[in-house]
Amino acid sequence: MELIQENKNEKKNEGGITLRDIVELIFDNWYWIVLSVAVCVSVAWFYLAMQTPLYKRSAVMLVKAENKSNNDMSALLELNGGISGSGVENEIYILQSRQLMREVVERLNLDVTYQVKDFLHNKQLYAESPLRAHFLDAYTLPVSMKVSPIDENHYALKELNVGGKKTNEGNQQIAFGDTLVSDAGRIVVESVPEFLPAYYNVPVEVSRMDLNTAADIYHSLISAALAGERTTLVQINCVDSNISRAEAILMALIDVYRETIIEDKNRIATSTAKFINERVEIISRELGDVENELTDFKQKNRIVSIDASANQFMSENSQMRTELVQLETEYAIAQAVHRAFTNDKDNKQLIPNVSGVGDAGLQSQIEAYNEMLLQRERLAANSGENNPLVRDLDKNLASVRINLASSLSNYISTLKLKLEKARKVEEQTLNYIESVPQQEKQALGIMRQQNIKEALYTFLLNKREENAMQLAITEANIRVIETPFGSSAPVAPARRMFLMGAFIIGLIIPLAIQLLRLMWNTSVRGRKDVEDYTSMPILGEIPSMKEEKGERAIVVAENKTSSVAESFRLLRSNMDFVAPKARVIMFTSTIPGEGKSFVSRNFAVTLAMTNKKVILLDMDLRKRTLSKTLDLTTKNGVSTWLSGKNNNVAELIQPSNIHKQFDMISAGIMPPNPSELLMSDRFPALIEELKKLYDYVILDCVPAMVVADAGIIGRVADLTIYVIRSGVLDRRYLPELEKLYQDNKFKNLTVVLNGIEMESKKYGYGYGYGYGYGYGYSYGADQGRKKKRNVVYKWAHKIARIFRG
Repeated sequence: MELIQENKNEKKNEGGITLRDIVELIFDNWYWIVLSVAVCVSVAWFYLAMQTPLYKRSAVMLVKAENKSNNDMSALLELNGGISGSGVENEIYILQSRQLMREVVERLNLDVTYQVKDFLHNKQLYAESPLRAHFLDAYTLPVSMKVSPIDENHYALKELNVGGKKTNEGNQQIAFGDTLVSDAGRIVVESVPEFLPAYYNVPVEVSRMDLNTAADIYHSLISAALAGERTTLVQINCVDSNISRAEAILMALIDVYRETIIEDKNRIATSTAKFINERVEIISRELGDVENELTDFKQKNRIVSIDASANQFMSENSQMRTELVQLETEYAIAQAVHRAFTNDKDNKQLIPNVSGVGDAGLQSQIEAYNEMLLQRERLAANSGENNPLVRDLDKNLASVRINLASSLSNYISTLKLKLEKARKVEEQTLNYIESVPQQEKQALGIMRQQNIKEALYTFLLNKREENAMQLAITEANIRVIETPFGSSAPVAPARRMFLMGAFIIGLIIPLAIQLLRLMWNTSVRGRKDVEDYTSMPILGEIPSMKEEKGERAIVVAENKTSSVAESFRLLRSNMDFVAPKARVIMFTSTIPGEGKSFVSRNFAVTLAMTNKKVILLDMDLRKRTLSKTLDLTTKNGVSTWLSGKNNNVAELIQPSNIHKQFDMISAGIMPPNPSELLMSDRFPALIEELKKLYDYVILDCVPAMVVADAGIIGRVADLTIYVIRSGVLDRRYLPELEKLYQDNKFKNLTVVLNGIEMESKKYGYGYGYGYGYGYGYSYGADQGRKKKRNVVYKWAHKIARIFRG
């Protein structure tokens, strides 16, 4: 009694799933986990076998900076929002452009692919292909055909599809090199003798797509990035299903990129050469005119040579004339460049840059402008006029043109001022030679024009030679550092990661299902749930056993030592410890179907086996479950006593025929008012009469939370045993049961757990019975029972017991 009172003050634990539950769940379902892992890994293996492996190849190239004059142009570009410092990023974008990839596709004939079946996946062929197909006519629809080499001279055309539709050209034998006229145009298939024997009678699928589609496909395989933060090394990667094709794509891409750079540089040199040739032609005509004028003048005036005095004066002023000639030469070229600049209305023409004319700053500005204009054309060609980079370059070009126009105007104005000043000085000098004949004065003017034209003509000829040499030795500003390299192992699919993921998923699926079942299962699962939700003392646990009529209705006997029989003996011992003076014992439950009648009758037999007189009363006056199960007569029973129809207790008692010390009283005829009858004084009187005749009076009552009968009957009980069946009662009833316990609704309320799955010890709620103390459930007669656990199962539960502590 004291133990029951102490339990009321114990703190309850909150219910929930613990780590121990999860560990035991794993060991209880190990076979499902193994099966799930096997299935998931098998599915993953088949999936991987169906996937074509992808390989990665990489190449590294160095982007060299262009040699530029030392000036402040770079700072000016940065202030104007230029692209200084981002040249390498622009080149990376160009490397990955579709325009370059289209050129690569055309060069390598990548619009035609070859593949064969390799186990569960298709194997792509390139350099090792046994044949080459040439489509001689342009055709926009996709074409595919299956070709099977027969021998070194012939192949079999198995199938031909054009635009997804099968044609009639299939199933014919054709010689290598012959032209096949089909719906897709003329097709020529040539053999590759080196690889042909290995593919005899092996179907090779040949597919052709349009260039744009092929360029898009292979463009997606390319990526490029800087090899480091402070470097101009660019690493280009290609991921493809064929290693040789990936290497060929990388090398072809670098070659096409190099040729594009050289072509851009040659455009500048060609534009400069055109300008120089035009100026040479003009200056040549002007020089001829001046020479003819001088000859005519000398013939007309019969002048052979300049007077000695004039020669001496001219010698003294030669420095002045030299400076004047140089200034006029520079002025003429500057005006020509300015006219070419201003006549470019579309702002898309390169500015001729003739070195030696103008200061270094002006030359650098022209170089930077031409370079930026070429960069703009490349980006526009690859990505279109609406590309944000193209628009930014247009803004920068406009800003640079303004600065360049201003610089040219300022330079021409400066030359003009210098020329005016030099001419004034020359005019002053010529005033000193008034004594020189007028003819010589005119001759000097003509000769001066001749010298200017000769100097300009010689200058342009030199520049034309320099430009021609530059055009002949033009090279790209890149250098290949690493030719294509990479591992022979595929980079995709990631077999290890995929199989590991399948293994983990195989572990998770059954555990997740079981955890969900565990979470959604709101029924009482065992001792732990009762201990977590209530503070009621647990009197004992009854292993799961199917309840049937007849012989199986009583599971205890003198010679039975099964786990169920031992559990009832342990229940009897626990009752002697908890309530040693209890004589009237009431059995109830929360809802029907929890086995209280099964427990009560077998408990009664267990008490009778101690040579104690025991009587069992069927107090379920409504359903009379116990009476029906044991085939008791209902003529005289509890209801006839309570209604006053029978006052002789002896007439109510029926022998159990199970044990000589065990008798029973049926519920009797079902009355219309069971609760009112139970509230009468005749019920306590009946109990008192029975206590005189028997050592124990067992009351099999109705469920406590269904009708009020149990509460009425409880007033006469010394001990109330509340039967809870595992897997039947909802855990949400347990707080109500705890409230009954705390409010002392029933005297000495204890719990008996019925239907516990002892063999699997699920969730750690079973503790075993018999003298094995956890190592078995019985002894004696059960020792010969067959073992149901295999070796793995035994070890799994040994480990589970370690976690249970």
